[in-house]
Amino acid sequence: MKIARITIFMAVSLLMSITPLQTLAQDTIVQWTFPGESGLADGGVIASNLDREIETAGGTSVIQFKNGSTTKAAQATEWQEGANEKKWKVEFATTGYTNLSLSSKLSSGGQNPGPRDFKVQYKVGDGSWTDLEESNFQVANDWETGVLTDLTLPLSCGNEPLVKIRWIMTSDTATDGSLLGENGICKIDDIYIKGDILDAQDENLANIIKIFPNPSKDFVQIQYGSSLEASLFDLSGKLIQKKQSQGSVTFDIRTLDPALYILKIEDTQTKVSINKQIIIQ
Repeated sequence: MKIARITIFMAVSLLMSITPLQTLAQDTIVQWTFPGESGLADGGVIASNLDREIETAGGTSVIQFKNGSTTKAAQATEWQEGANEKKWKVEFATTGYTNLSLSSKLSSGGQNPGPRDFKVQYKVGDGSWTDLEESNFQVANDWETGVLTDLTLPLSCGNEPLVKIRWIMTSDTATDGSLLGENGICKIDDIYIKGDILDAQDENLANIIKIFPNPSKDFVQIQYGSSLEASLFDLSGKLIQKKQSQGSVTFDIRTLDPALYILKIEDTQTKVSINKQIIIQ
């Protein structure tokens, strides 16, 4: 018998294939630009993020702070034999913000080439690490090749007390094409997490809607005190089910494969809508 568990993450950012993101300038939620000898965040509108410190994991050297893109950068060695294990990592809160984006820069040592191949993964709370789509990239001995600019973060990362991002190496190849050695240098700089302030109407709607049971094996029910339209999408934006009712909607999820799904809920009178993410396991 299939065992399914649904965990609902509250989020109000809109899936790009369903509703376009805002085009106004975003706020910087947290940043690491390494102006001095510290790995602590050095900017951002959420004060609690300022005690967050960049880390490595998987067995690299301790972090040092050397010349970076503008001021300094975080730097580590001992990336050898680290494919799918060694990584840079940060964590932060996104409370009150949606439509998130990530920017960062990675670089390699010249005479001591570091890892060439990376991808980005994310994790919300105690969830699982998941690959960020279209986030595979390569690094070189410069500050242009390994640059990510305003990469869209998933729906589930918005309005959360804890989100984690990591840049994990995906091969043991150095930037010069050789096998990585223990002296290989990898640097990271100019990390920015940006987002839009959560709309008050959206937040109020999110607080009123009830989704249950949680966990659930077979069905998920949405309750709201007015007329609502609920649409269930997969992550590619394909519509799976759509229903409209007064006060309550139930989706049969017994035939769905384990994966992430997007539930868009709209008040049919005010046309205010929110998205919630469902994980079926």
